[in-house]
Amino acid sequence: MELKVALAKLIQKKNDISYTANKHAIAITDRSPDGKLYMIYGEKGTTSGNHTYTSNSGWNREHVFAQSQGNPVLGRSKGPGVDAHHLRPSIIKHNSDRGNLHFIEGSGKARKLGGGWYPGDEWRGDVARMMMYMYLVYDQQCDANLIAISSPVSTDKGMVELFLKWNAEDPVADLEIQRNDFHGNPKNANSQGNRNPFIDNPYLATQIWGGPVAENRWK
Repeated sequence: MELKVALAKLIQKKNDISYTANKHAIAITDRSPDGKLYMIYGEKGTTSGNHTYTSNSGWNREHVFAQSQGNPVLGRSKGPGVDAHHLRPSIIKHNSDRGNLHFIEGSGKARKLGGGWYPGDEWRGDVARMMMYMYLVYDQQCDANLIAISSPVSTDKGMVELFLKWNAEDPVADLEIQRNDFHGNPKNANSQGNRNPFIDNPYLATQIWGGPVAENRWK
């Protein structure tokens, strides 16, 4: 667990940016090539309707680690509730449908499933890497068991097998890299000034917690 401790210390050094500043950052970090915004939980290839992949308007900020599931709950003034690495634009319907549901295994598009929320094939790796980051930075307040329907990892009860599986199955997307590069540069206005190491290299999760072997982007 030495690697886990070292990474946590590294990424805990960050700027606390406001909820409003986060919205300004999203307008840059989540921008698509056509000038719209990628909507988390959306389906690739669609541009309208309930499963919008990109949108110019009608979106909310989705707390991927649901605020009410934190222990204690996540606020909007500082700390995990305003951490840019898990705030993503979402169409209002998806934001409402998901609510504070736990993530659950599934396949296909984003939807409610078995009392939980499946984020969709396109987004499951993104979600896993965000939730691993949140646990690394905020420890028990953002314990992965608080947000997922899954068995805990035997070597670390704060991490769950589901996120390790998704991290291995769904490789890092260009959007994740785009967001990470923006927030990793403290010179950018509204930047948080730290990176999600699991986007830089998903294999770090394999080294820390085991499970399915994830992509090694440093090879």
